[in-house]
Amino acid sequence: MKPLYFAAALLATGFFNSALAEPTKPELLTPELLVDLPNTFNSPASSDMDKEGNIYITSPNFHNDALIKIGEMQTPAAPRIGMLDKNNNFSNWYTFTKQDMAPSTGKIAPMGIAFGPDGNAYVADMQMWFDGSYKSRILRINVVNGKAVSTDVVVTGLLFPNAVVFKGDDLFISETVLKLEGTKQLSGVYKVGMSELNDQKPAHIKPFLSTQNHDSHLFDTFASNATLKFGANGLTFDGEGNLYTSIMEDGSVIKTTMNERNEKVKTELFAKGLVATDGLKWDNRTNKIYITDLFANAIYSIDMQGKLELLAQNGNTTGLHGELDAPSELIVRGKDIIIMNFDAVFDSPNMVNKKADNPHTLSVIKLK
Repeated sequence: MKPLYFAAALLATGFFNSALAEPTKPELLTPELLVDLPNTFNSPASSDMDKEGNIYITSPNFHNDALIKIGEMQTPAAPRIGMLDKNNNFSNWYTFTKQDMAPSTGKIAPMGIAFGPDGNAYVADMQMWFDGSYKSRILRINVVNGKAVSTDVVVTGLLFPNAVVFKGDDLFISETVLKLEGTKQLSGVYKVGMSELNDQKPAHIKPFLSTQNHDSHLFDTFASNATLKFGANGLTFDGEGNLYTSIMEDGSVIKTTMNERNEKVKTELFAKGLVATDGLKWDNRTNKIYITDLFANAIYSIDMQGKLELLAQNGNTTGLHGELDAPSELIVRGKDIIIMNFDAVFDSPNMVNKKADNPHTLSVIKLK
């Protein structure tokens, strides 16, 4: 399935259990406009929060061409990372330079971002839409006193890296595409240790050939329905150290239990019933997972028994007043769910959003 305006992409099969249930439908919450972003942040994609409560948001700026075509921009905006401080003031934190671009394409597409135990930011550079020959990477943005001072390539050989998240000294990377096998799309999660994230000798991921022939860093694999050709997407950990992976085309979330060495113990279906699951985050205060549905223009919560609750949803809009506009990810800060409106458009009848357009926004939903 090919997106009309690339936005996205983005973004061990488990089993059903009796705890899975249809989403409840209480009175919906109303998203509000938090930030009207400039054209230089035209596709807010992913986010993470530092220890001070500042939120960092990637923007690969996939809508450059569409905005130039309609006269909203004159020249393409370089991909960048913005910062939303504790007072909701938004500023540019890092603009990717020519030196950061992949040598084979001269481009970069920052997607998932996560702060490591070393205080540096790790970013997934999704190169698949520019070069489908395993040129995607993980970059480390070296941070000194809250400022981005330099970048290093620390992982190479990926195809479609999407989300990144740390558990201890291990970096987990969702690989949205591994291989199409028959009628199933295979996707997965890689795990790379902190000691391997070395700019002098980056960890290299060998191409996935089969479930029996793959790189040793492969942590888990998933088989999905192949309707979009997009599988594993968002990643988050709960307070007990369980990993949750959203499987986009199945509209589901998979739970992976680990031991104290971060080795997989069990993988099972945790929640289902969405259209196209994207970014998700666990929140300590409520002990719930919050997740975006990119296709349905919706935000859900999921409790620790896998029960879905629809929190907010709207139809096709421009997002002018903070309405959801193909939300790709969210992050919870205090009682605020802060939402990235990616404004993606896919050639699918299930996609609510019909056009990539202005404005580019962050929305907020107030929790009780």
